[in-house]
Amino acid sequence: MGNSQSTALPALSYEGGTKAITMTPIVGTPQREYAETFIPGEEALEDGELRVTILGSGNPWPTRAQASASILVEVGNPERDVFVFDLGTGSLSNYASLKLPVNKLNKVFLTHLHADHMGDLLTLSGSFSKIGRADGPVSVWGPSGSEPRLGTRHFVEAIEEALAWDTAAGNGAINPDSMRIVANESDFSKTQVVYEANGVKVTSFPVVHCIDGTVGYRLDFAGLSFAYSGDTRPCWPLVRACEGVDVLIHECFPPAAALAAASGLSIERATIALTAAHTSPEAAGKVFQLVKPRLACLWHTLLSPQVVPMIFAELNAVYDGPTLQTQDLTVINITREAVVSRQAKVSNQLPPIPGKQSATFKPVAVPPPEWWAEALIHFD
Repeated sequence: MGNSQSTALPALSYEGGTKAITMTPIVGTPQREYAETFIPGEEALEDGELRVTILGSGNPWPTRAQASASILVEVGNPERDVFVFDLGTGSLSNYASLKLPVNKLNKVFLTHLHADHMGDLLTLSGSFSKIGRADGPVSVWGPSGSEPRLGTRHFVEAIEEALAWDTAAGNGAINPDSMRIVANESDFSKTQVVYEANGVKVTSFPVVHCIDGTVGYRLDFAGLSFAYSGDTRPCWPLVRACEGVDVLIHECFPPAAALAAASGLSIERATIALTAAHTSPEAAGKVFQLVKPRLACLWHTLLSPQVVPMIFAELNAVYDGPTLQTQDLTVINITREAVVSRQAKVSNQLPPIPGKQSATFKPVAVPPPEWWAEALIHFD
């Protein structure tokens, strides 16, 4: 079933909406019933299923309604692997609301090194290691650059160095392995498999955005597939790598005039941002025409009641397949029979869930600096 504008789109979640922004929340015929709203902790992931959750739907400037770029994928393999694609500012707050174990979040795939795509990496390594992510290092996959200092390996080494004080402060109390970050850098210019384990394959492909060193990703598992463009202009490497994918999440910037009006940017700056580095709704629709996903998803959009209908109108002029405008905590279940889209209802203040630990580590007290003996006030 294609899109229809005879019925108004659902309201945005930050305005009280409870449904995914789509006219086709169910594509296909599910073999089981899905609750209208996804409630974390109340719906187990089934064997052979993929569950994709938008942790960050937004822009370089995070807001309370939109964290910066991040997509979570849960895999229905025996290991129940968890992958995250980009980790922009604010995205880990949304992860923490999903009642998922923090110990599982150790595989990060970066599309590129813009700050809004990696800002929460410091939190994942430095802070989540204090609340249960204790088994080992964070592994980061990402592209090379046009020179070594612009690549993922250099970036990860610099982040580890920046966290030197944080790491030293955890000595004795925290497993030192959990405070490490391990880089896996691949050639940005090639379409290639960068990860393969436990029945999951992740393929990296080059995309066109700002300068060299930007990629998108496709994940395949048990005959199901998901792809994520990261930031890009329309490009053939993405189309070729993603053809026939079940769900494609592709960036979509609003028209320049709308972006300027909503963000405060000058029309000149908004035009450059769109035409030199991003994808318009019409162009996104033409990419979807070429890829033919079961569900086409728009992402990296400035969400407002004025902008979203404008985007759908421009997109629908060239593409009539099932389409979803993602927002934070949109949840997409992918099975062979159906693709189901919903919004999650979460708690804003949820204690972290450490998860099952596999590493053996016994915390020990470290002697304090000598000068503390005279400086401390002993009230206890």
